[in-house]
Amino acid sequence: MSSSNQVRITAIPETVYGELPGSGEFFQARFTSDSLSGTPETTESQQIRTDRLSSGQIVTGLTLAGEINGELAKEDSVDEFIESAMLSTWAISAPVTPVDLTLDAVNLTLTRATGDFTVDVKVGDVLTLSGFINEVNNTEIMVSVITSATDISYVGPKDMVDEIIVAATFEVADKIDIGITQKSFSMEKAFLDLDEKAINYGGMLVSNMGFNIAYGAIVNYVFGFSGNFYDPVDLAADFFTDGRTIAPAGTTNSMNGSIDLSFIGNGSTGIFGPTDFCIQSIDLALNNNYTPQTCIGELPPQAYSEGTAQVEVSLTAYLSNETWSMLERKLTQEPFELGFNITNADGFYSFYIPALQVTGDDPASAGINQDVLLTLTGVAKVGANGEKSLTMYKGV
Repeated sequence: MSSSNQVRITAIPETVYGELPGSGEFFQARFTSDSLSGTPETTESQQIRTDRLSSGQIVTGLTLAGEINGELAKEDSVDEFIESAMLSTWAISAPVTPVDLTLDAVNLTLTRATGDFTVDVKVGDVLTLSGFINEVNNTEIMVSVITSATDISYVGPKDMVDEIIVAATFEVADKIDIGITQKSFSMEKAFLDLDEKAINYGGMLVSNMGFNIAYGAIVNYVFGFSGNFYDPVDLAADFFTDGRTIAPAGTTNSMNGSIDLSFIGNGSTGIFGPTDFCIQSIDLALNNNYTPQTCIGELPPQAYSEGTAQVEVSLTAYLSNETWSMLERKLTQEPFELGFNITNADGFYSFYIPALQVTGDDPASAGINQDVLLTLTGVAKVGANGEKSLTMYKGV
């Protein structure tokens, strides 16, 4: 008797949906648990027998789905899965340099001597600053207001300081927003402490993703998949990765909710700016609402149709004078902006929602010696000027 606990999950982007690419490098996913499965749908025969015995059941369908759960860290495998979830690709911007910048850390403004912010950036963009003498200013900020061609307001880390610098650089971080182009993977789940045992999955699309940021905990992610090919194998020659290069798993540090949330901004008071109240946790989830296309003569789904990109947010904060304005929002359903950045020494991910609508119960006492909390759930909608309901940024 043996029990396998050495599980390796690898993936490679497909060029043709549901087909293993003939070349290319596989990458390993770092994860804490998985539920990837090819699960048959069965129907019991309804034939009537004189001996009263069942005629058994037959397989009438195959569901290929499951999730990978893990700890968020800046690494390539996460970037690949985010592309599939967003149905888009990361866009890379050129750095703007040299540029003379004046940073006002009190009023949270950035002024350039020449050039045009209205051309180079958008509200919600994350800018990576470099070239400052004070190292705390070489960091990421999020554009909150474009005041003029030479002036913007920002949301950023609290430890930044006033500085005027000549020949600095700013760059819009790699960004991705919701699109319409599917990205699928051929994936393999190998049980390394068994004798040549693995399960091959194909046509695997990220149907949903989520991030949980909470005080006192590592930031967790979930990527849910839907696919169209399934094959358990017991020969190494039949592994998807047989004879192929497998990139080693990343070694970057996991992010944590206590200290790695470098800034958070919101527009619940009518102006997008730094959040001045205490937030306990944020949950963000994206569901692509895929529906399978099932065809007679074929057991698994042959394709998936994408539905509405549903972005949901759950936010828990301590009740205060500053959070009181949130209660009015649930009645008017007036949307507001939300943006935040998670960063450590290995890199960062940022999130920007231009129009969040929230609802929830009134704050209530949970009992003696317990703080009163405000918990709201919301849906991100298209922005007033057609902005995508979710944009993500990344960098190292």
